[in-house]
Amino acid sequence: MSVRKMRLLTLAVVCAAAGLSQNQDQKEPPTVRDYCVKVDAGKSAEFETFAHDYALPLSQARAASGEFSWFLIMRAVVPAGTSANCDYRVVYGYRGLPPETASSEQIEAAIRQAKLKTTAKEMIARRDSMSHLVDVGIWVQLASSGGQAQKGGYVRLNHYNVKPRAFDEWVRLETTYWKPIVESWTKTGATVGWGAYNLLMPQGENQPYNAVTVDIFPDWKALVNDVPLNELWPKTHPHTEATEVFDRLDGVRSRHDIEIYKVLEMVAPTS
Repeated sequence: MSVRKMRLLTLAVVCAAAGLSQNQDQKEPPTVRDYCVKVDAGKSAEFETFAHDYALPLSQARAASGEFSWFLIMRAVVPAGTSANCDYRVVYGYRGLPPETASSEQIEAAIRQAKLKTTAKEMIARRDSMSHLVDVGIWVQLASSGGQAQKGGYVRLNHYNVKPRAFDEWVRLETTYWKPIVESWTKTGATVGWGAYNLLMPQGENQPYNAVTVDIFPDWKALVNDVPLNELWPKTHPHTEATEVFDRLDGVRSRHDIEIYKVLEMVAPTS
């Protein structure tokens, strides 16, 4: 099978999972590769120093070479500690389908470009001496609105189990009702963002969730005050009751959990 045919087949699978129509000329949807990382007890400060001094400049060099569009390292706020599945999330954003993970040669080239005084082998050994990978997921962006995450800001992940035959309806409800709420909020000057994603890899009945909405806040105050729904809903959807929409959402998905993270390091989206 040719590379083009393989990419088109993959895109068809992505679009089917996302509930989107697909043709040969359709642009690939944005995707995210999300690493859940657990850090050894007492190693958080060392890990964050490593992230700032090595992972950040390395990622800046890799983004500049076009390997990905943006990058985040986020620290868990809630839940946190031994009960948290992830202490940190390391996230890469792509304009289309994700490439293979970087080879040692690619990492070495980026290290030279970033002018870091280390090798790929040394970096990996140092990383593995204080942390381990819990899991990795690849997500397809279905919709988005508002701004990007910023260093020092907060990200709330709302993980859902969407019923297998209800993805189209879930996407429709999110984009018809929630997306305009965020758009209305940003028009008031709020520097917030939102996105909806479905899980492309891995898949199967044993996955704890298959969809997520991402809420982006500029600071802690905005996070705890949350979306001013009572103010925005009547202005945005004057002819629809909020309770009716949320009841319909409850009919197509169940919430698995909510996680809150603080953005420690980032590479902004490339132009």
